[in-house]
This record gives sequence, structure tokens and C-alpha cells, in this order.
Amino acid sequence: MKLTLKNKNWELVLDNLSMNGTNYVSDSKVDTSNWPEMFSLVAVDDEGNTTEQIDNAKLIQQETYTWDAGKWYLAFASYSQQEIFEKRQNAKMEYLAMMTDVDLDA
Repeated sequence: MKLTLKNKNWELVLDNLSMNGTNYVSDSKVDTSNWPEMFSLVAVDDEGNTTEQIDNAKLIQQETYTWDAGKWYLAFASYSQQEIFEKRQNAKMEYLAMMTDVDLDA
């Protein structure tokens, strides 16, 4: 199985994954430190069939378990329309605050 994750300035392909329930399983830990907060996800099985597609995806966890030592489980979810709306509103407020020199944390 192969995952392609991307947004407008970033793309990552993860190969040689397997599935366990709704988790993508990797033989090694995936470096997620430079992943964007929101991205598109396309999962393709070994026969070339698209098995999952999420336009506004987020990583919700990467875990390893003692019962399956050495394997890393990645779980993804889709942002809701409400979450996307709130992120856009917050970005607009932060931009306006920056432009007007207002401290939103005060």
C-alpha cells in the first residue's frame, strides 16, 4: 500500500505500508515533524486501486504497541467543515491583529 500526502507546497509518498483496521502500518517510525497541519491524502493498494481519499486530512496519531513491536500505526481523520471555517477565521483575526499591532493574548 502507498500513501501520497500533499498540500500546495509539500508532498510525501509513504510506500510499503499495510493496513490494520483503519490504521496504516509502517515498519519504521515516520518523521512527521515537518508535516503541514492540513493536507490531502490518497491511499493506493498494491493493485493500483485508490482505497481512500481525504481532501482535508490531519494526522491524529502515530503509535507503536508492545504487542506488535517495531510496527508504527498511523491514523488520519478529515477536518470537519466547522474546523476549516474556524481555522480560516482565526487566521484572518491573527493577520488583522498583526497588521494593527494588537496583542490577541493580552
